[in-house]
Amino acid sequence: MNPVQLALRVLRVDSRSRLSAVLTAAGVAVATALILFLATLPNATQARLDRSMWQRDAVDPSGAVSLASQDFFHNETITRLDTEGSPAPTGGAPVFPGAGEVLLSPQLADLAEHYPREELANRFPGRVIGVLDESSLKFPEQLVAIVGHPPGTLDPSGASDFSSASVGEEDLLLNLLSGVGIVLLAIPSLVLVASAARLTAARRERRLAALRLAGATPGQVIGTVTAETTIAAVTGTVIGLVLSWPLRYLGAQIPWGGGTWLATDFTPSTLTVLAVAIVIPLLVILAAVLGLRRVVQAPVGAAMNHSRKAPKAWRLLSLVAVAAFFAFGLAVAKDTGGLTLLLASLAAVLVSASIVGPWLTGALGALFATLWRRPAMLLAGRRLRSDPKAAYRSVSGIVLAVFVGSMALTLLPSFEAFAGGGRSFKDSVLYVDVPSEQAAAQQQRITEELARNGTNATATEAGRVSLETPDGEEFSGLVISCPDAAAVTRMAVGVCTGPPAIRADPSTRLPSSGLQIQWYPWLSDSPEPVKVPLPAGVVVRPLGGQDPELSDSVLIDPALAPELANVGQATLLVNPATDADREKARTALGAALPGVTFNSRELRLYEQQTMLADLKRVTAIGLALAALLAGSSAAITAASSVVDRRRTFGALIAAGTPVRMLGRALRTEAALPALVATLGAGAGGIAVGIGMLGLFGSETPVVINGWIFAPVVIGVAVAVLAAASSGPMLRRISAEPISDE
Repeated sequence: MNPVQLALRVLRVDSRSRLSAVLTAAGVAVATALILFLATLPNATQARLDRSMWQRDAVDPSGAVSLASQDFFHNETITRLDTEGSPAPTGGAPVFPGAGEVLLSPQLADLAEHYPREELANRFPGRVIGVLDESSLKFPEQLVAIVGHPPGTLDPSGASDFSSASVGEEDLLLNLLSGVGIVLLAIPSLVLVASAARLTAARRERRLAALRLAGATPGQVIGTVTAETTIAAVTGTVIGLVLSWPLRYLGAQIPWGGGTWLATDFTPSTLTVLAVAIVIPLLVILAAVLGLRRVVQAPVGAAMNHSRKAPKAWRLLSLVAVAAFFAFGLAVAKDTGGLTLLLASLAAVLVSASIVGPWLTGALGALFATLWRRPAMLLAGRRLRSDPKAAYRSVSGIVLAVFVGSMALTLLPSFEAFAGGGRSFKDSVLYVDVPSEQAAAQQQRITEELARNGTNATATEAGRVSLETPDGEEFSGLVISCPDAAAVTRMAVGVCTGPPAIRADPSTRLPSSGLQIQWYPWLSDSPEPVKVPLPAGVVVRPLGGQDPELSDSVLIDPALAPELANVGQATLLVNPATDADREKARTALGAALPGVTFNSRELRLYEQQTMLADLKRVTAIGLALAALLAGSSAAITAASSVVDRRRTFGALIAAGTPVRMLGRALRTEAALPALVATLGAGAGGIAVGIGMLGLFGSETPVVINGWIFAPVVIGVAVAVLAAASSGPMLRRISAEPISDE
């Protein structure tokens, strides 16, 4: 009988082996579907990028112009493309409209119909000739407008610095998260597979040992296990590949970057499918074959179930090795942007838990078996000491989930603390940076359009400079009159009477002489600062109620430096009188300066808030999956632990040991290593999270709050509940004749 026939026969006659094979196949299916979905995320972001590449500034050799800008309406961003002439469409782009014509995305067209024209529709002057197909949009809900203008209307030199960067750059954050997700979810999935495969490990080990003692060669034993495992692994892989098809439709509904996806975005490449379909079964089969070392080398010991060797303390050295590897991978990622070594080091950190965990479990068992004398605790301690690998295996998935949770709860609060609106203007102000020589003309156009639109708002100009003290200290400054500063900035300027002055934070001690203003030429390839000295004896007045973020900002009266007029950079500021005038003001600005992005606090915060919401969403999903995988593997391992020790438990029950005491011992042997290991995993997750924060800038704050302990508490609770789930199996053993084993 060849190995395949023998494996099929075992599965046909042994119900426990069938259950193990079914659970193994289920674990492999889950791992295959999840990993294949995560592996398609880089392809999905590339598909978005390819569809939206046309939504950016462009100037054809023929003189045709398209200017990209960003608008905002009711907490949603609008990508606007103003065109003149007939720009040549690039890949995925629609045919651009002619002069006086407009194309809108479906959702923007719907909004334009349901809101007053002066708030939205009038921003896009012309006749709407159709709607954009979703194949031309970054995501189906994207708000996009293409507005055609007569030749000579647009000024390419006045293009904003937006340049549709949000639709034209690779999503590095999502690529990083997909790689981290593959590492952090693949290993718990494989732990689940291993737990299912070991459901009847002791029984199978005795069966294979009997074959070896009956004369079977090591190759025949390995072939039998390989065939048995291959049946389950291949079946699970096929099921996982099939499940990945509906999974991508579910994944397409998860928002990211402001919108959902097209289901076709998650179409994996043939190479990716082949890699996943080959690698996952091979890993499962390899793990099963490596587990046969004891049977092949010492069949008598396996048959007699002799005690295993205790793990050695050298395993602790792996922590030092993986810490050095992670630090190296982090340094490479900071220097080059490459993530391969960082992801590999993260995987090494997770694997190190399975190396150190058994030694820690054995040491803990020896401690309690020596110091404690309560029966349940003594039984648990002896179990932890006699077979620490098996005891740790029951909590290994939970340890990985706690690590993931602690790392996530380190990163998210820190990202939230780092978010901010920036600039020194009031929340209601809309602003844009322009060349100073164009500021007066553009301010006039804005004022006229505001009056024509019936919008109650004012337009102001402020110069952008820096103030330098004699000792070389610099402060960012605005050249603006005191009344205008009081109207548009967040600075408390106080009384505006008296001679022209510099206003600064009271803690900033500026001298009355030796000060000079420096500014930079507009959009110069290699800007050299131009310096203008301020007159001696200049008056310095304090700002009151200063925002701490603005402590390095100063206000400079224009009368102190008249030579700055029409040079350098200027900021045009529009301040609507009420919230009701904000949308009207944006409409007027779009008509006055087409192709120009007017910033505001909500627009600057939109990307940060969207990213934080995305991170919270994917973190919640990832932690839920990790917890589900960990809980399932812990429950299966607890059940397999009872099955493997049927003889031991049967003998204890026959000797009069209460089933309740055995159940308490099972919960104790799960809780003890879970508590210690999850504390270590939590500390490791915090350390790795702090290290990864360095990828987002050295100024990113580290915020640790009380929620950081939640993964540890939940991990221990899940371990105890999983151990408690083996109670029915224990009661079943107590009802069976001991002679069955």
